[in-house]
Amino acid sequence: MPITSEYAIDAQKVERKISEQLYLHAPAANITVLCIALLYYFFWQPYTGPLTQIAWPALMFLAAGYRLLLWYRRKRNPAQHSAAGWIKHYTIATGFTGLAWGSIFFIPYSNHDFVLYSGLVMIAFGVTAASISILTASLTAFFSYSFPIISGFAIATYQLNDSSYFLFIIVITIYYLMLFTFAQNTNRQFLKSIRLEFQNQDLILKLQAEIEQRESLIRARTEELEKSNQAIIDTKNRLQNVITGAELGYWDWNYQTGVYEVNDRWLEMLGLSRDDINNDNSDWSDRIHPDDRENMMAAVEKSIKLQTPYIVDIRMRHKKGHWAWIQCSGSLIESTPGAHAPLRLCGTYQDISYRKTIEKELEYQAKHDYLTNLFNRTELEKRFQEEIIRARRYQHKFCTFMIDIDHFKQINDRYGHQSGDHVLKQFSAFLQDTIRTSDYVARYGGEEFVVILPETAVNEAEELAERLRAKTSELSIELNKASLSITISIGIACYPQHGKLYDKLLEASDSAMYKAKQMGRNRIHAAEL
Repeated sequence: MPITSEYAIDAQKVERKISEQLYLHAPAANITVLCIALLYYFFWQPYTGPLTQIAWPALMFLAAGYRLLLWYRRKRNPAQHSAAGWIKHYTIATGFTGLAWGSIFFIPYSNHDFVLYSGLVMIAFGVTAASISILTASLTAFFSYSFPIISGFAIATYQLNDSSYFLFIIVITIYYLMLFTFAQNTNRQFLKSIRLEFQNQDLILKLQAEIEQRESLIRARTEELEKSNQAIIDTKNRLQNVITGAELGYWDWNYQTGVYEVNDRWLEMLGLSRDDINNDNSDWSDRIHPDDRENMMAAVEKSIKLQTPYIVDIRMRHKKGHWAWIQCSGSLIESTPGAHAPLRLCGTYQDISYRKTIEKELEYQAKHDYLTNLFNRTELEKRFQEEIIRARRYQHKFCTFMIDIDHFKQINDRYGHQSGDHVLKQFSAFLQDTIRTSDYVARYGGEEFVVILPETAVNEAEELAERLRAKTSELSIELNKASLSITISIGIACYPQHGKLYDKLLEASDSAMYKAKQMGRNRIHAAEL
């Protein structure tokens, strides 16, 4: 599917994202299909013969089994097909599954009572509605799956030749149009999120390139100053004009008398006037941030001793009370003959607060999730690898939680995605406040979160998980003038018994979490050995 925007996005990258989304829920979705097929095997006994009772569940087992086989093959050897190839295979398999679902409405039933028709309605509406969250990454896959089910149900209802069902057929048609519209919207939001992800990556790269370019310009200008120290003495007036034009603060320090002269730009950077300074060394030394003072003084002493320039980034107190980032550069330009005792130092100040703000923001964005402000997956893997190295070195154990908010899709469906985002933010803040200060928490994706618990054994992790689950059940989230309660399912995996590598531990905790969901949700489950 072509995507156009102000940024050129690689179609193959988009296809990989779509392929990942389609196969993400394949195990749970197809196991659910198998369970439903087995359930209807017993449900049909009063309505059809033994052959049909066996044939249709067998068909469903074949359809679901084929999709599970595709998922397994992709997991073992993703390079076997391109992303487009995997999407194509899964779409075909999904269409076959939709046809298998649709065939249920044409089975010759011995009677058509209310219970039977209610069961068929549950299939028609239930499995198509469930496919929204699973298949809308690809509208083709969604259509090939849902259309045979809905059309089969409508045709079978029409064949009942009962005028009372005609209105229901219209309702079915309207339902499917609404369902397909919702699927289109969901698909657009999914593709939009992909575009934003790639665009953000491009923006970060461009900002980094701008910062590197500015750093390069600063270094180049500093090198020029180093090469022209003697020329500065002879052309002080001309240099003053250059400094003014470049908006650099300039200082001239008589090391013997202590007189410290600055230009107006130097004062402007710190919000000062001439009446605020003493024209001595205290004008700058007393305003340096305590954490930067030692580094600054060491740079000045080294410059005097080696007669080399220095460049140091420090924080200085602004008159309004905040700290301004200043890049200080200077050098010894006069000394006594022979003994080389310092006589005079000169240099510049440059306000780099904006650059520091950008650097800090970029560093934060690179590590944190944009919605919840928790660590993102990149930072999670980094912390995970560090914890594995630490645990291996000191023979420690540590555990990890995979947390999923139960029935989160229902919150989005009922209250909207903005409300869903609000729930994610509130739960993230609650989670950050509830875990221990030594633990790390990250948003893994969607409504899934990962917690790393350093130096924690399985039994202690289970106690902490149960405490977190219980506190979450008591949590009340204000949402659209309503109070909303949520529950969570937690999967636990520990190093080294459940795995010694990042992927293995994450997979173990993820499997344990899905096991907790299968057991009824709102519970914890530790990975099995």
